[in-house]
Amino acid sequence: MKNHTVSELQEKPIVFYDGTCGFCQGSVQFALKHNKKQDLYFAPLQSGLATQLVPLAQVPEPLPDSILFYEKGVLYTESEAVLRIARYLNFPLPLLYYLRFIPLSFRNFVYRLVARNRYLIAGQRESCLLPGPEERARFVA
Repeated sequence: MKNHTVSELQEKPIVFYDGTCGFCQGSVQFALKHNKKQDLYFAPLQSGLATQLVPLAQVPEPLPDSILFYEKGVLYTESEAVLRIARYLNFPLPLLYYLRFIPLSFRNFVYRLVARNRYLIAGQRESCLLPGPEERARFVA
């Protein structure tokens, strides 16, 4: 894990995830496996990096406990975060981005349903995921 300055991180797409959620950790593992360009970076929400990196006006209050996506100075939440992350994954997964044409209210309803039940789906962990040696450079907090 390399120590990055906040200014360095402002240019990187970062997935913020709940480090104690098995579903979220599984999603991070999926993204690591399907991001061959290795251009996605990851940080647990518990690290507090989101509030350091993003202007406070953009950080939702309270901070969601599932997933956020930071890209080019903007913090995305819920289904918009997931669909933007999909664009960084290997083909055919970027095609999921076209689900943006489904109304946001419906997409977020489905997202919230899964997020609300994520601990039931995959359990809860006492600690954050420990990346392998080759993946550590992509974890920024």
